[in-house]
Amino acid sequence: MAAFGGRGKGAGDDGSGAMKIEERIEGSAVVVSAAGRLDAAGAHELEARITAVARAGYSRVALDCSEIGYMSSAGLRALLLGARACLQAGSEFAVAALQPECRSILDATGLLMVLDCPETVEAALAGPAAGSSPQPEPQDTQGIDIAERQLGRAVLLTLDGRLEGRSAPILTERIFAAVGRGNARVVLDCRQMGYVDSSGLRALLVSAKLCNDKGGRLVLAALSPECQSIIDMGGFTSIIDYFDTREAALTALG
Repeated sequence: MAAFGGRGKGAGDDGSGAMKIEERIEGSAVVVSAAGRLDAAGAHELEARITAVARAGYSRVALDCSEIGYMSSAGLRALLLGARACLQAGSEFAVAALQPECRSILDATGLLMVLDCPETVEAALAGPAAGSSPQPEPQDTQGIDIAERQLGRAVLLTLDGRLEGRSAPILTERIFAAVGRGNARVVLDCRQMGYVDSSGLRALLVSAKLCNDKGGRLVLAALSPECQSIIDMGGFTSIIDYFDTREAALTALG
C-alpha cells in the first residue's frame, strides 16, 4: 500500500481560504481530513485525494468533515464521485462528523440516506454498523420486488421498491442468474424504484461489470427524478447507460 500524508495542493496557511486536506493511516483504513469550505475551488482536489487512497488498496476511507463549514453542489458531487471511486476499488466510504449545517444540506438533498454518515470518525473506522445515520426500515424483509421477462435476446427486470442494503444482494443474485443462463443483455425498468443508496449503486456497478465481461450490457430505464439525480451527481452515467423508457433501452440492446 502507498503511504499518504501532508496537505492538499494550495492548502497553505496564507489566509487564502483554500481547503486544507490531510490524510492519516489507521491500520487498513485511511482518514481524509478536510477543513474549510467544500465548494468548487476545493471539490476537485478532495475527490482526487479520496480516489487516490481508494486505489491504493485500503479497505475503508473515512472523510472527517468536522472542520468543513459549508458544502456547495460541487462539493456534494465530489462526495458522490469519491464514493463511486471507493465502490469501484472495493473500499468502504464514510462521511463522518458532519457539522449541523452540512448535515442539513445532505438531508435536504437526500444524500444523507445515500451515503454512510456516522456521527464520529471512530464510528466510521468501525464500519457501517457502528454509528451510521438512522435509516428508515423497509416495509418488508426484502424491500424490493423483481419481475422478470425474456424479450428477444434481452432480459427485462422490473424493480418495485427500494434498492438498498437488504435488497441490493437480491438484485445482484437475479442478474447473476440471468447471466449464468447466457442472458448478458439486461434492462432494469426502474419506474417503481423509489430509492437507491450506496449499496444499491454498488450492486449496479458489480452487475454492469459482469454483463460487460460476458459480452453483454446492463442499462437502466425510466429512472425517477430522485434516483436519476443521485446517479448523475455520482458520475455513474459514465459507466451505466440509462434511457427514458424501457422500449428505448431494449432497442439500444438490439
